[in-house]
Amino acid sequence: MFGPAGGRRVPASLLLIALVLFGIAGWCIWSRATSPTDGATVSPADSAVSIGHVIVSATEPGSVFELGDEVLVIDGQRLAERVARMPGGQAVEVGDKLTYVVERDGERQVLRVTLEPFPILGALANWWPMVLVGGLLLATTITVFWARPRDPAAHATLMTSAIGIVAIVGCGFFPLTAVDLVAGSQFWRHYTGQMAFALLWGAVLHFAIVFPGTTVTRRQRWQIAAGYVGPLVLYGLVWLVNDMMFSESIERLYVRNVPVLPNLFVYPALITTVLVRKYLRHRGEPQARPIMWQLVALIGSAAAYFATWVVPVIVTGVPIVAYELQALPFMAVPIAMSAAVLRHRALNIEVAVSRTVVYGALTIGAIGVYFAVLGAWSAVFGPVTNVWWQALVVAAIAVLSQPVRARLQSLINKRLYGDRDDPYRVVSALASRLENTPTAASMLPEIVETVAAALRLPHMAIEIQARGRSETAASVGTPTGELYRMPLTFHGERVGNLVVGRRSSQRELTRPDRIALAEVARHAGAAVYTARLTRDLRRSRDRLVQAREMERRRILHELHDGVGPTLAAVALGLDVSRRTVGEESPTGELLGRLRDELQAAIVEIRRLAHGLRPPVLDRIGLIPAIREYAGALASRTAGGDEQKGGVTIVLEVPSSMPKLPAPVDVAAYRIICEALTNVTRHAAAKSCAVRLWIDDDLHVEVVDDGVGLPAVRNGGVGLSSMRERATELGGECLIEADSDGGTRVFATLPLPKEGS
Repeated sequence: MFGPAGGRRVPASLLLIALVLFGIAGWCIWSRATSPTDGATVSPADSAVSIGHVIVSATEPGSVFELGDEVLVIDGQRLAERVARMPGGQAVEVGDKLTYVVERDGERQVLRVTLEPFPILGALANWWPMVLVGGLLLATTITVFWARPRDPAAHATLMTSAIGIVAIVGCGFFPLTAVDLVAGSQFWRHYTGQMAFALLWGAVLHFAIVFPGTTVTRRQRWQIAAGYVGPLVLYGLVWLVNDMMFSESIERLYVRNVPVLPNLFVYPALITTVLVRKYLRHRGEPQARPIMWQLVALIGSAAAYFATWVVPVIVTGVPIVAYELQALPFMAVPIAMSAAVLRHRALNIEVAVSRTVVYGALTIGAIGVYFAVLGAWSAVFGPVTNVWWQALVVAAIAVLSQPVRARLQSLINKRLYGDRDDPYRVVSALASRLENTPTAASMLPEIVETVAAALRLPHMAIEIQARGRSETAASVGTPTGELYRMPLTFHGERVGNLVVGRRSSQRELTRPDRIALAEVARHAGAAVYTARLTRDLRRSRDRLVQAREMERRRILHELHDGVGPTLAAVALGLDVSRRTVGEESPTGELLGRLRDELQAAIVEIRRLAHGLRPPVLDRIGLIPAIREYAGALASRTAGGDEQKGGVTIVLEVPSSMPKLPAPVDVAAYRIICEALTNVTRHAAAKSCAVRLWIDDDLHVEVVDDGVGLPAVRNGGVGLSSMRERATELGGECLIEADSDGGTRVFATLPLPKEGS
């Protein structure tokens, strides 16, 4: 086993296959470099010959051949008869002179050809897109495989690269020449490259099957094997059909030498189907986006290839753009594959992902511009065949793409990582949000939401620190992995922490992230300090209100259980004394007056006790108390007169309520009672609705259909008391004219939150 990157092991069988394939690629290069050429290229695209004819499609400078020559005989060997046997033959050497018979403009001509060394550098220059794609395959494979040697998708990427390199050097930038059909081994080098092109689609299907999984199931192994065998099966079927359709050996050679041809019509659709099914299965999950990248790259590349080369050659016999450029559309495929593997379950490789996306998009855009320029030029002035003119167009596009690259890098970084490279933009956005924040309590949620959105962070929270402990005051998102904490200070005092969850593609926060967060923390400290003061004040107020309510209860019990019975006993004693001395005597009359005054005092004490806390709340609870009061009020307004009627009071309240703090249920009861009293006294209403519900707070709403609020308000005690009761609990009470007429009273009473 071989172990890059800290001992992570590579399957030996996979490594062996890759080494064999790269060895075959090396043999293809060496074989072509050491074999001579006659300068008559007969493999313009994916074929060694045109159907039934061997046509010269390209020539070397100074060659005796001309474009369009049909080669009939080479050194006494008729090609129509020679290819019926095994192509190739005895090796030839540089300097050998061969006699060719060609048909040119309907006439046969005899040419004497001296074999020359094959121009390796010239071929690489002419077929530079193939060189570019080969380099891209190697670079992406090394990056992906070194980062994830045990990932099944990385194994598929390695196979794709190895087979792709064999295809490129076998028949990509080293085309077949006429002499290769009758001498040497170059036909088989070219045939090996064509077979590799066919198997390359199996490798791409291999990737589509295993991505984004971490293991390969038994079923997937069979599918992968079928994917690699499939091109051979299709080739065999086409071979049989070819033999039935054509009788001449030279006609049959066309299809036999292009094993990739049937795959072009089957595998793109098959791979697309596999990826679409996986995309639908993972829709809404992080894996969906990398799968979509592959779909777009595959469909776009195949569509461009068919539209530019396959269809035009079938229809007119001439491609829209030169054959040398046919590899460019497929650059998007390895870019998408590598970006998908690196992005999915990625480590701290965000730079590689960002640059892969940038240069991939830039490359695709440059290819589009290149095709557009050459296509327009070819339509007006004819095909561009000079490699230096092509190089000039490429150089111009490269120069013009530099400012585009910088802008594209900025846009992609912002899309992936937000405004981390511009911390002042983050602070500016935060300041704009805080300007419109109505209360101090909502400042911290605004901070975490704004910063998390600006920096594309999966989780952010603010902890308030006080008395040696921390508590979360606001958060957004779900924590992922280890959290990063940055202290928040105000005038040198630590008031809390900024808690950040790292992105799934990171081991740790990057330096731009830390700089942006430090700038945010510098301004957020004051907001946290303000929020802490507000929280402390609210808690102090709550404690005061609670203490006051407890004291009221204590006084109520004292009055009810102590003072009340004592005064009642005194009143009873006065009655006894009055009867003893005589009710009509002066002393009896004095005792009677004292008893009446004492009785009035008892009534006042009872009224005060009722004002401290309605006993009905302790006796039956809030909801039944509201029902009892509303029923009594409705009965009094009716007055027993069925014709006059009264106010119909509809209660929309829950059947049961959780236990509420004493100050809250007293305030709710008092507000509802005061609102209902105002309805019966001043509104002249026929109906009234009382609604009460709980979410984070307790909400009370009383709506009537009466005359509404007067134009000039006197500011009665009842209205102000309702507002005061809500305000002292930290809530609010809104009294307004209802949109449908009448008056609406709406009160919000805060309930204690967890940790408060």
